[in-house]
Amino acid sequence: MSTFDTLFKQGKDIETFISTGTPEQIADLRRWQTLLGSQTEAVENALAPARQAEGRFRLLVAAEMWCPDCHRNIPPLALLCQRLPNVEMAIITRDEAQPFTELLDVEKVKIPFVVVLDANSTPLGAFIERPASVVNGGEAQLEAYRRGDLLAETIGDITAIIAGL
Repeated sequence: MSTFDTLFKQGKDIETFISTGTPEQIADLRRWQTLLGSQTEAVENALAPARQAEGRFRLLVAAEMWCPDCHRNIPPLALLCQRLPNVEMAIITRDEAQPFTELLDVEKVKIPFVVVLDANSTPLGAFIERPASVVNGGEAQLEAYRRGDLLAETIGDITAIIAGL
């Protein structure tokens, strides 16, 4: 059994993960979840690349309920799993994800850190902390991210990995 398999098996489902937060943390995450629900067209566009992907995929997510970036990005990941029946997710803590540094050759585990795995637990790619458009963009992109305008971009980054784009 691979390290990724082991970590995935010890991971939590979304509701168990959310339940570990304080009432304020849970309310913040739910606020982003509600906002995402109003972005139907962007979500559908973001899901499109992965709709034709064959096989099963797993999202191994390192996250913490105290993390604002996790509050923004966990709802899109959960929605992706709801909409694509061939994708499942497990959430582990940042401490539990320390093997990522060696396995994925990263200096440290920034959260959320999503490893997209194929059916054989082979890593296909990773999403680290924020959508690529925010990481590579300027101040305007960062502000749009902070407002919640780019929630579907998290889905788009993951579906691009799944679709092999």
